Amino acid sequence: MVTFLFSLFLFTSSSFAKDQGFVHHPAPKEPFYLKSSMYDIFKRQIPIPPTLGSASQQSDEKELLQLQSSRSEADCAKAKEEVFVSLKSFYGTPHGSLKEKEIKVLSDFFEQIRNDGDYFIQRMKKDFPRQRPFAYIKGINPCVSKEVTGAYPSGHAVLSKLYASILSDFFPSDKETFEKRALVIGKHRVLTGMHHPTDIESGRKLADLIYGELKKSKAYQDKVKALSLLL
Repeated sequence: MVTFLFSLFLFTSSSFAKDQGFVHHPAPKEPFYLKSSMYDIFKRQIPIPPTLGSASQQSDEKELLQLQSSRSEADCAKAKEEVFVSLKSFYGTPHGSLKEKEIKVLSDFFEQIRNDGDYFIQRMKKDFPRQRPFAYIKGINPCVSKEVTGAYPSGHAVLSKLYASILSDFFPSDKETFEKRALVIGKHRVLTGMHHPTDIESGRKLADLIYGELKKSKAYQDKVKALSLLL
């Protein structure tokens, strides 16, 4: 019953978002590689969002406004290419290092990873309600499509970091390249006015927690081995 209500909420929110010109996100299904019960464990390890007026909040707002004033049209153009999450938009050409064959072999697997990660992301956004910067900070004007979901943690930060970690299992020598790309994606979410820096930090932490549990999953290990033979 809880799962049904959670899915209904996400579907309703996503449908509203689509109707109002916001980014549409499909409601995630139950995770495949992880147990949904891991949510409470993950949640306890993520700090609560900064409160209004706190030093962390003031630092967030300062960085947001600085990036807002210094961003270029090229920055915004790159960020727009990353709005919809996929292995290709994150790590394919022209900004990523993966070849077309590698993307073809791995895309279905990473779509399942996206779903599994989003299951925890969307639940956490509900439990840690925080407005998007553009919704309440004067002077923040997004240069990408707005999103109806909450800000904390950043889903893009979770998934870009999680993807980078998993890609490093397939291509260990490129680990640093993947990590740098994940950091760029996170920065883009701040300069576009979609996220606070602390949303990014919490997202990267959640990614590490999810990845740590994935590594314990035999189903995950078997899938990585099978796909590695095709690359």
